[in-house]
Amino acid sequence: MIALCIIDDTKQLLAAFPKAFIVAEPDRFFRLSANKLFHRVFPPKFPSNIEDYVIRANKNDSRRQTVLSIVILSMLAVIGAGLVITQNRYNPAILSKDEIWPSADRPKLPSPPSALEAFSPLPQGLEPLTAPEAFAADHLSDKIDGKAELYLSAGFIRLLCQRFKDAAASDLWIEAFVYDMGNGQNAFAVFSAQRRENAESLELAQYAYRSTNAIFLVHGRYYVELIASEASDQVMQPMEMLAATFVRNTPTAKITIAEKDLFPPQDLVKDSIALIAADAFGFDRLNQVYTAEYRLNGETLMAYLSRRQTPAEAEALAAAYENFLLNFGGQALEQQLPIKDARLIEILDTYEVIFSYGPLMAGVREAATRDQAVKLANQFISQIREAAGEF
Repeated sequence: MIALCIIDDTKQLLAAFPKAFIVAEPDRFFRLSANKLFHRVFPPKFPSNIEDYVIRANKNDSRRQTVLSIVILSMLAVIGAGLVITQNRYNPAILSKDEIWPSADRPKLPSPPSALEAFSPLPQGLEPLTAPEAFAADHLSDKIDGKAELYLSAGFIRLLCQRFKDAAASDLWIEAFVYDMGNGQNAFAVFSAQRRENAESLELAQYAYRSTNAIFLVHGRYYVELIASEASDQVMQPMEMLAATFVRNTPTAKITIAEKDLFPPQDLVKDSIALIAADAFGFDRLNQVYTAEYRLNGETLMAYLSRRQTPAEAEALAAAYENFLLNFGGQALEQQLPIKDARLIEILDTYEVIFSYGPLMAGVREAATRDQAVKLANQFISQIREAAGEF
């Protein structure tokens, strides 16, 4: 390449190009003007100091970017592994106990470590007949087909069950069912719904009774059934011993049901107070309803109540239930009652009273006559007013 000009003296160069910025090096010149590269005087043989600095800087930046990328990817891998480990660990401060049971794609809970160890030691002459079983909500119907919905609607968590046999009589066995219902109210709901007629109350637990071949009880959050293969005095004693052992070995808080004290005691049928967990009286908005049976003049009728979050919610629920009855052929009747906005409804040859008081939605139903409905409603309202300090 032929050079256009050669100027050895820097002063001459600046004089020759007064408006240009000259970058001079021993082997080459650059002339820059108005941010443009006009001419390269000599071809470079070696990188200039500036070019060398730029090249080294680019190389260093490239190395730093590579190292930084590796560090970021490593950190992401560590974070991802930590998330996987955390998701597979149960943290009781974050998850409730209900959330650790298997989902629908896991068919059964693992069997408990021993034969319902709360029943140990077994009464003399009784020994395990089957291995213990455990059932979650999604497979409860495998064990109690036809009744699962009652338990599920009441907050069921899991069922543990096992059979025990009489060592001297191979055809005589007892099956224990322990339902974890989450809390005492839920356990009471299924206990009261399953109550047999002509049952004999027992002192084994807060709520307990026996039939000819079974024992049923509530102990804290647990609803327990002990059912024998046949009715006999021979099997009743070991069943009572099993029940007593379970209660003794299972510490739990006492159930408090304040609603029981709101029902008037006069004319109340003994042991008739029950809890309907959902869809009470066929109305899907009516849940957690306590009921009690009364007998007036040889006729049976029912009082009921449901505690809501606020008085406004109780009032709205009472109005909704009234509309539900009216839509199914009920007829509103005029009646003076000692509480504002109480309604008297005639439906299917029976009489109902509906009212709200504070956070309670309450009423009377299945009365054979108008006078019976009004009488029980007046007693009910008086009892609730006496306890109004609780609200």
